[in-house]
Amino acid sequence: MNRTVLLLILFVFILVSYLIYVNYRKKNHLKNNQSEMPEKIASPTKTENGDEECCGQHEVCEKDSLINTRLKAEYYEDEELDKFRHRDPATYTDDEIKEFEEVFYTLKEHDVAGWLKSLQIREIETPCNIKEEALLIIQERRFNSSKN
Repeated sequence: MNRTVLLLILFVFILVSYLIYVNYRKKNHLKNNQSEMPEKIASPTKTENGDEECCGQHEVCEKDSLINTRLKAEYYEDEELDKFRHRDPATYTDDEIKEFEEVFYTLKEHDVAGWLKSLQIREIETPCNIKEEALLIIQERRFNSSKN
């Protein structure tokens, strides 16, 4: 009986030691993965002509996404649009809409999503007609890239 109790105590000790070891390894593994996360995040790469190309590591390319993943606005030679911050698009005059159009129609297709995100960060609402056109361009780019 004495021997059985000793074996049982030894078994429990080994089992508890093993569980502590496994738990310790899991915690270290999670810490290591979390510290590597920022390095693993891929971003679009530049092609020879300066256009951004999707990195291919996301189901939906982030450069065509309208979700803000950046905190800093990127300007597209449109600093003058900052005066429309917190304005309702229904109150824009025809001349003010033309200011948006001047910027929008000079953008390259691959810059449209970034421009909309930039305006969003800067809290500038786009006129409805421009927003609709921009969304059509983005949708078309997504459709074309999904075919490839």
